[in-house]
Amino acid sequence: MPLFEELKRRNVFRVAIAYLIAAWLVLQVSELVLEAIEAPAWVLKVFLLIFALGFPIAMLFSWAYELTPEGIKREKEVDRNQSVTHNTGRKLNQITIAMVIALIALVAVDRMTAPDSAGPATDVPAVTTGANTDDKSIAVLAFEDLSPQSDQEYFADGLSEELLNVLAQTPGLQVAGRTSSFAFKGQNRDLREIGEILNVAHILEGSVRKSGNKIRVTAQLINAQTGFHLYSQTYDRDLTDVFAVQDEISASISNALRTELIGTQTNQVAETSIEAYDLYLVARQKIYTRNKDEMTEASRLLDEAIAIDSEYAPALAQKALVLQLLSDNVGSYGDIPIAESYALSRPLIDKALSLDPNLAEAHAVLGLIMDADPDASVPMQIASLEHALELNPNMDNARNWLSTAYGRAGKRAQGRALLESVVERDPLFGPAFNNLIQDYIRAEDYDLANALIGRVERIVGETGDIHQAWGAVAFTQGEKAQAIRHLRKVYDENPSDTVGLLWYGWSLEDLGEYETLADIGLPIGKIFALDALGRFDEAQETLDVLSPVDNNAAVLSAAARHFMTSRNCAGIVTYIEEYFDDLDTALLRLKRPDGANSGHLAPLAYCYLQIGDEQQFAKLINALKESMQERAAYGSTFVPTLYQAAELAALTGQEDEVISLARKIVDKNAVGVDFFGDPIFDRFKDHAEFQNLNATLLQRANDERAKLGLEPYQAPIASN
Repeated sequence: MPLFEELKRRNVFRVAIAYLIAAWLVLQVSELVLEAIEAPAWVLKVFLLIFALGFPIAMLFSWAYELTPEGIKREKEVDRNQSVTHNTGRKLNQITIAMVIALIALVAVDRMTAPDSAGPATDVPAVTTGANTDDKSIAVLAFEDLSPQSDQEYFADGLSEELLNVLAQTPGLQVAGRTSSFAFKGQNRDLREIGEILNVAHILEGSVRKSGNKIRVTAQLINAQTGFHLYSQTYDRDLTDVFAVQDEISASISNALRTELIGTQTNQVAETSIEAYDLYLVARQKIYTRNKDEMTEASRLLDEAIAIDSEYAPALAQKALVLQLLSDNVGSYGDIPIAESYALSRPLIDKALSLDPNLAEAHAVLGLIMDADPDASVPMQIASLEHALELNPNMDNARNWLSTAYGRAGKRAQGRALLESVVERDPLFGPAFNNLIQDYIRAEDYDLANALIGRVERIVGETGDIHQAWGAVAFTQGEKAQAIRHLRKVYDENPSDTVGLLWYGWSLEDLGEYETLADIGLPIGKIFALDALGRFDEAQETLDVLSPVDNNAAVLSAAARHFMTSRNCAGIVTYIEEYFDDLDTALLRLKRPDGANSGHLAPLAYCYLQIGDEQQFAKLINALKESMQERAAYGSTFVPTLYQAAELAALTGQEDEVISLARKIVDKNAVGVDFFGDPIFDRFKDHAEFQNLNATLLQRANDERAKLGLEPYQAPIASN
């Protein structure tokens, strides 16, 4: 076979093997790099095409040319007696072997680091990524704005969301949540990949072009497993027909899926002027951000919408919602006094419900704002939120708020199940994700927390919610330096994120960074920091602008600890009388069935003991015991629970129990520069073991401070 021998002599086979291995190696490296920089999928396909086109060229070149000591020459110009193809062949063998070794090493490293680097491998049912995809499932992606001025993104998002809401209320159809679906906006990712991440069988995508009084809406339904289009349709309508367009697209989806799941019935959309609807859509998008400045602008836009149409119920409901979110209530994002916020929002909700008794979002917001109604009970709040979900079973906000209400009613298991159902449908919905992480932390289910954070991070990357979650877990496990690194990023990105700021403040508090906490913390954290610095007058001024009524036990706790720390126990009696009339009213109003939010009980008991009111002291001790029993029923050995138990033991003279609980706290990897510094523990200042345990907590705090480049803690000198 002279041709075969000639191909072999000219190293054509060796070049072919070397070329293929080199191409494979380059593609493997390129895939890693392109994934890291989030390049579109087509870039790698271009590389593959280039290598495919280059292969015959390389073969032709190896046949027609030869590498000689004088350089590259045409093969026919080389004397066969002087040919060095055998030497070139040996060099090609060596190069090929080296590339094979490099390729094996690259594949090995990739397999060792890729799958589980973001967190433990524990399975979490709450976040699925493609397994057991239901054929009757769909995700509605954010429609693309193709308007000439590119200024209709809010309109495109609003139309997408209205379609999602229509589909979400269809029995038997699983619809991916808004936050997760919209997370892929502008990413140009493969729809099959999106379908796998969201665990859906179908994807609806489209575009909106708005010009003058005309709109053009294009919608495409795609099989997420094959990438094939099931249908594509364009709708040209007058702007006043926008609601009819929504109905038409929903009906088209019904036909495309060829199932009776969706049918032709859709929710009736409240009619209003297009101007009011525009303002409502923009405001709603801004409210989703949970950014204080954006929500303040949303509030203004809703005022304009209501001025145009005072009977547009959805705008009234959203206005009530944004007022609540901009209040100074714990977990909210603004500084409007909660009593004022409630006084403004309640009439709006009442009017919205009188206009549309079946408006699910109005019932949900009513359930939320009941948190600030001193006359509303937790069962009333639960009933309103449950009714909202009867009207719209897939309203994630309502599910999230209902889970909190269930927790207050002592129904922790039901609350967790609700949160997990939301995260399963919409893993990127931040409020539910954050609340579920905190539920896992309270129960010390750290494996579940780490696995959930890791899986969501692999979808969205390092977002504020991800940093907050990692920070909260690190904080709870005693890794304060790591917690601060994560939580500082949350604060830098969004200083009005109150939940992130709470965790950040607690981390600063445990490491004794009181000056920083006094500057940036929430009012309750500032009070603690100022008291720790001995600046009692400033702490009192901060306390004076807060109100403990409206079910806010955190404010009363801050007040009680302030008066205790400043050794002004008589002041708390005046404070109670000013805001609650008497202690019995305060205890009744702030009591929760699950025993949580009871941090005010121990400092109140201490203060009443100091002023010699043994009757009130006994009443508070009984309330504290009940709270501990209720929390024990949940099975939590969370450090704050152990600390409160130690306070109870100290107040009731159980010295051995205090030491036992202090040991358990140390065993929990607790950290604190002055962990047992409250006056409640004054009697243990000369107790050697107790002080050694406290010294251990201080040493851990200094170790964590060192990781942040901070000097060892020095107790501040009181300035008052």
